[in-house]
Amino acid sequence: MKKHSIKMLLALLILSVSLISCNSNDNEATAKTKRFVKVERLSKTQKAEELVFHGQIKEKKEVSVAFKVGGQVFNVLVDEGDYVSKGQVIARIDPRDYKIRLQSAKAQYQQINGEYTRYQELYKKNKLPINTLEKLEAGFLSAQSAYEAAQNALADTELKAPFEGYIYRKKISNFENVAPGQPIFSLLDVSHLEVVFSLPESKVNKAKNFAAISIDVPNANAYQVPAEVLSVNEKANGNDMYDVRLVVNNSAKNELKLGMSSKVRIQLASDNQQVVMVPVESVFYKDQTPYVWVYSPVTSTVARKKVVVSKIENNGLVSLSSGLEGTELVVTAGVYSLTESQSVRLLKDTNLL
Repeated sequence: MKKHSIKMLLALLILSVSLISCNSNDNEATAKTKRFVKVERLSKTQKAEELVFHGQIKEKKEVSVAFKVGGQVFNVLVDEGDYVSKGQVIARIDPRDYKIRLQSAKAQYQQINGEYTRYQELYKKNKLPINTLEKLEAGFLSAQSAYEAAQNALADTELKAPFEGYIYRKKISNFENVAPGQPIFSLLDVSHLEVVFSLPESKVNKAKNFAAISIDVPNANAYQVPAEVLSVNEKANGNDMYDVRLVVNNSAKNELKLGMSSKVRIQLASDNQQVVMVPVESVFYKDQTPYVWVYSPVTSTVARKKVVVSKIENNGLVSLSSGLEGTELVVTAGVYSLTESQSVRLLKDTNLL
């Protein structure tokens, strides 16, 4: 009986040592599984209401291009749809007659210039009356103007693009005669485009005081393109809406095309109301309820906070209507692998300011 009691005591001792050892290993494992997290300090921002409307891209400027001189067109260098640079020659008129006129005007100018110079010397020597010199001066100035006009006319036989853009319409062909000022091409300026959309009566008075305005053009893979209000129609259209014209700068590759549909995004600043914004990756759901993990720098632990999501913004943020004060440190990565009061370690690039 005594031997049996000793065996029982030894078995209990071994079991106790095993349990202590297991508990120690569990604590060490827990310490080793302390997770790294990245946190971000929140701040409050002014609440803004976003409005979305459908718009259409149109040209900001369409110009009819014409020759300043008349004659027979003998060289049309562009077609409809061609892109042209500022100063590029797009058509020519037969210059032969203008070259002859220039030669005649030049010869007459050189002759009168020589005479005028000689008579100036005579006048300085008091050998010529002033009225004779004045008549010669008038003839000299007239010949000089005619010579300059002939030079300009010859230069104007080349029609140049006044700005960069696309040839929209071509109204002439080779060997046709044109008159001065007769429209030859329609040129579209696509470096600056307009977006036209309609605004309801309740928002029209704020049209020129938007907090921010941009457009999305999915077919051009262009998003958040900055825009400015160009004009607001003072009269409502047939749908009791007010037409608004925006101006946007096209990309260097002119990816925005005329006629493309766009989404106009307008930010309306409210009356100085503040809202808490958190990164969208900070919010996680449990039983269909949204939460965020709040980090405590004192204890290096996280606590789960229930929040109420107001709106998911376009900039990767979520606006909250309640749940946080706006000064907390929230976890922005690995939110689904944490537990309540879990000890965590911060990543090296985490900014706590």
